[in-house]
Amino acid sequence: MSAKESNRASRDAGYSLVELIVVVVILGILGSAVAIIFANTWRTQANVTDQTQATTRGQLIASEIERSMRNAIAFEIENAGSTLKVNTSLDGSAQCQAFSFESGELRMVVSDDPVPSTWPVWQDQVSNAGTTPYFAAKGANGVVYTFNATAENSQTAPTAPVHFTGDAYMRNAAEGTMSPCW
Repeated sequence: MSAKESNRASRDAGYSLVELIVVVVILGILGSAVAIIFANTWRTQANVTDQTQATTRGQLIASEIERSMRNAIAFEIENAGSTLKVNTSLDGSAQCQAFSFESGELRMVVSDDPVPSTWPVWQDQVSNAGTTPYFAAKGANGVVYTFNATAENSQTAPTAPVHFTGDAYMRNAAEGTMSPCW
């Protein structure tokens, strides 16, 4: 092997600095793209989880209000539409039922006696839907309910509330009074 061939072989034995820099830049771009995709996927999943949690909470609240009204023999709406009191046809400890929205919380009481003055918090992260009252009478035997539910422990920035509205009617033929509940 001649000296000229030996110099060429030593020059071709590795990568040049420019080639290494190009590879590092390309790998950096690819790594950044993968990191962004993972971050967006995580954020999207957290938002979906928050919305699902808020939807589940709202469905539970709506279900309890509707169940109470289906079994009602009498009801009253008080406190500018933030409280619904119901005397149901159910026996025992489920006869007197009440729902009261205040300060982002829903308080609920189910009792066989007149309801106590302090009501335990049943659900939180619920709010009014604008200026619409939580409860409004619909005819002589119905109630319209409206509220927003949000995620309890949002993993990301606060998400948009899930809006709930519905009608609930007394389906009990026997009409009664609010006594002995209220």
